[in-house]
Amino acid sequence: MKTKYEEILEAVVKTFLQTREPIGSAVLKEKLPFQIAPATIRYYFNKMSQRGELIQLHKSSGRIPTESTMRLYWRKHLRDLELICHMMDELVRISEKEDFFMLVKPIRVNRLQGIERAGSKYLILVFDADEYVVRYQSQTESFLSDLIGYTLEEIKQIARDVGMMSLYHKMRAKNDEEINAINPESIIRVAGAHSGWGKRYVRQFLDGDIIEDLGRGLHFEPMLPKGYMALQTETVVDEKAAKVLCIGAIDHDFTKIFKEV
Repeated sequence: MKTKYEEILEAVVKTFLQTREPIGSAVLKEKLPFQIAPATIRYYFNKMSQRGELIQLHKSSGRIPTESTMRLYWRKHLRDLELICHMMDELVRISEKEDFFMLVKPIRVNRLQGIERAGSKYLILVFDADEYVVRYQSQTESFLSDLIGYTLEEIKQIARDVGMMSLYHKMRAKNDEEINAINPESIIRVAGAHSGWGKRYVRQFLDGDIIEDLGRGLHFEPMLPKGYMALQTETVVDEKAAKVLCIGAIDHDFTKIFKEV
């Protein structure tokens, strides 16, 4: 059972997510499920501020949650998360409204079934759903022969890890055509505002590589700049299984897209 302190702090966060404005005691009083005087709420506000949970931007303004409070709130409420909307058009609408960047990638098992030579210059890599043509090299043929039965994603990752970059880029180019990037302007703005982070990471987000590098759940620094977070899950979009990654400012309302399972 939540204590009165926890109820008040959670109400501040929820109200802030709805209004994006500092919360005063009179406003919060109407949001709480119990009777309490505004003066008592201000007492709690002072305690929360002393503990670094709330901040007051101006002496006469209300309070807003700190970044650490928002991080704890999301970890508590979206530890096990599920997508609310399952239509691409709706994801686009919400992402643009809430300033989220999203990646949506179909999930399919696409295993390497065999390798065929095409003359003396090329190899044909036969997958369940695709065929790739690469230049023949004995090293490449030997490398791929050991990976028959592996998925395209696994082979792509291994090729990158061992430095076979021409093979990696060849396989990635076709695979990345399937990734839908929603509202890329959002992540570009983030990179512009955080240039150090942008130089190191933004290409992974725009290319879609990051959706394979991050696992399911919530992610914060250092993969995201301070004040941002990412959520990834597996779900169904437009009646197809997909991985979904959503990135946005930590004080934006991710419950417009996700809910706790």
